[in-house]
Amino acid sequence: MASGRIALLCLLGLLLVAASPAAIAAKDDKIFYQITFMWPGAYCAQTKAGCCMPKTDVAPASDFYVAGFTVYNATTNSSLSSCSNTPFDMNQIGDATRLMQYWNNIRCPSKSGQKGWKNAWETSGVCSDLTESAYFDTALALRDKINPLSRLVSNGIKPDFGLYSVKKIKEVIEEGIGAPALIQCSKGPFNKFQLYQIYVCVAEDAKTFVECPSPRKPYTCGDDILFHPFKKWMLKTNSTKSYAAADAIDQLLEAVMEI
Repeated sequence: MASGRIALLCLLGLLLVAASPAAIAAKDDKIFYQITFMWPGAYCAQTKAGCCMPKTDVAPASDFYVAGFTVYNATTNSSLSSCSNTPFDMNQIGDATRLMQYWNNIRCPSKSGQKGWKNAWETSGVCSDLTESAYFDTALALRDKINPLSRLVSNGIKPDFGLYSVKKIKEVIEEGIGAPALIQCSKGPFNKFQLYQIYVCVAEDAKTFVECPSPRKPYTCGDDILFHPFKKWMLKTNSTKSYAAADAIDQLLEAVMEI
């Protein structure tokens, strides 16, 4: 009989622990990610600082760039930042070639991109429960999986100064990943709104796409928006090597447009 009482007390104790605030908090600590893709043609068309070839030996891709990989609390839908003081270590990245291609900084004056990676890691990456190398690898893997430019071009939506339906752009992305995306516009030529950034969210497993929380301030777009081209002349260059890299940008984009 005594042993039965002890077993019952132990079971009650476990139930109380499971229902305790600490246990509930642990359950609520689930996260999801929001990855931001920036279209360089729109950025270069709108920035007053101008666009420059980055200070690297690798040409930036003729594609959407990763502009952020933010960690969110899955219960509150609020972004998490600076969760620890783990410093950025460039040596932990290994081969940074793909970061230079797809997560770069083309703002003038020319930069290497390392400051942006450092800020991303120390602001958001430290909240991800991933190692530094895994954080950046995960972002690049998602970029490859989502591949917004290829999806859009294969559906007839090309960076050719054409006007395209925002509704159609959203449908193309959602059909590809199974979850809606957010579209942010900026003012472009001819006083038209242009496609600037695409936001996609993914669960903590980095495999299951989910709906992103609404932005605090709704993004303003017209029904039809401009898809601005991205050309080598948009990037200021200062060396023969830079000019060769800029030529590669045009060639790569032409190859994508032929899809």
